[in-house]
Amino acid sequence: MSTRSVLAVSALLLVCIALPARAQWTLPRGDVALVAGYDFQFANREFRDGHERPTDFPLNGRYSGSTLTLGARAGFTDRLELEILLPIKLVSYTADPVILLEPGMAMGSNLDFYQENIIDLSQTRRGLGDIYISGRYALLRNPIAMALEAKLKTPTGYQGPQGTFGDNPTDSESFTVDLVRPGNVSDDVTLGDGQVDLTLSALVGASFPTRTFMRFDAGYNIRFGGAGHQVVGSLKIGQVVAPRLLLYAESRLAYTVTEGRVYGLSVAATDPSLPAADYQGLNNLFLREVQLERDAIDVVGGAIVRITDQVEVNVGYSRTVWGRNTSAINSVYVGVGVRASLLEPPPTPEEEAYPEEEYVEAEYEVAPPEEVEEPLVAPIPTPAGGAAGSTGSADGPPSPSLEETDAP
Repeated sequence: MSTRSVLAVSALLLVCIALPARAQWTLPRGDVALVAGYDFQFANREFRDGHERPTDFPLNGRYSGSTLTLGARAGFTDRLELEILLPIKLVSYTADPVILLEPGMAMGSNLDFYQENIIDLSQTRRGLGDIYISGRYALLRNPIAMALEAKLKTPTGYQGPQGTFGDNPTDSESFTVDLVRPGNVSDDVTLGDGQVDLTLSALVGASFPTRTFMRFDAGYNIRFGGAGHQVVGSLKIGQVVAPRLLLYAESRLAYTVTEGRVYGLSVAATDPSLPAADYQGLNNLFLREVQLERDAIDVVGGAIVRITDQVEVNVGYSRTVWGRNTSAINSVYVGVGVRASLLEPPPTPEEEAYPEEEYVEAEYEVAPPEEVEEPLVAPIPTPAGGAAGSTGSADGPPSPSLEETDAP
């Protein structure tokens, strides 16, 4: 982050400390919240290695993914909450088929050659993605709300990412002679990156008399299995605009700070707009190593509607606006959260009876501003199901492309 960004975040935190707040980021003891959410992701562009502007996927590549997430939160004490999220995923990458070997004869004179060397990178995978288990402990409630969070992400046995054509070639000649054949194309579409993450975060938030809330999260994502560790953070702002309607905006950052291991060798297109018919050998390709590391900034906007005091609906949209080794993902999300208490409410004291003939003058106090609590519905997940890294709380897809069709 730049010095200007650090100063801006510091100023925001000072504002949160200076103004009164009654937000709470953990459920009270005995309360549970059940969540069901569906998000649809799609992309046709990617951020490659150099943090440049996104480029189109080669060969008219297109990524899409659908995730049904089932989750539960439970307050075990007034300060300790646990959460579990189970995503069921369908991910797909489609692209035009291509022939990368140069024919030994004139075009059209050897049909067997073309039939045997057509490479089709289109693939689909479905199943249970990474499971997330989180614990939050509230440290403060006033004048600011502060909590610590530990989040564990663990894979569920799916096949992790691979290099598109293997991990052994060292030069163009061995690449074309040995590996650019249909039988050597690996199944790069995957439900996740196949390794364990442990994210430790601090959550700081405040709500104000204007029925506005702010929340700032900062943490460190320890990624096992040789993946690059990340600094992660988010800033969320929400405003109640009607008795049962809250609008919110959020920005999320994941930045890799250690080098991730190489898990395969792939190729990238020099000119992604080139049609499949114009590929001749390696004239539009270059070799690249694929590593388990990824950076991303996602922006989110949405609305939460409180149907009843116990039921909320969350609708939102997110987009990856900057990154490295990741797709420019668009995601549309809808979720429903239901909250209930497993404990009997405390008995209310009987009202004191006054003689009918006695007039009692009541002293009325101005009620304090209504608390703006953290929404019950689980936050919009970062596009999930990728194979090369994490964008914070959930993994996003790497760049599904000619060289790497891993698809969250």
